[in-house]
Amino acid sequence: MTTISFRNLDLDPSTPPSAWPAEAIQTVIERGSLTDWRVLASEIRRSPWGRVARVVEQVTSWGENPGVDDVLARVASAARQDVVDRGRQRWADHLRKLRTATGLSMRAFAALAGTSASRLSDYENARVAPTTDVVTRLEHAADIAASGSSDPV
Repeated sequence: MTTISFRNLDLDPSTPPSAWPAEAIQTVIERGSLTDWRVLASEIRRSPWGRVARVVEQVTSWGENPGVDDVLARVASAARQDVVDRGRQRWADHLRKLRTATGLSMRAFAALAGTSASRLSDYENARVAPTTDVVTRLEHAADIAASGSSDPV
């Protein structure tokens, strides 16, 4: 981090951003350099809904630093979307493994779980995130198929 003088703050430059007070984060946004903003961006990517991200979100919502505000807002948005996408992909992989382990076709497995093959395809290709109720139904369908029964009751 470059040498930014913080108003009313005595902050060691090696202190991680997660330990910075809100005033330090605001000062970096307003008067920092590219190097400083990268430090904030790195912390936002590490914890997209963490305290630093929320403070940055609040400060940038004031619109006082147009270029920096826009970039940091995009960093937060992309970091949050990345977490969501990775989560969807994990569920997609889990559901695909469940279905393929049964040996059933997508259509047969979907019918056993009370959904459509196209919706199951959306889940397995991470286009849509299933609710916990849907995951429970799909896991139940896999249990039924593993037991050799086709009757869900």
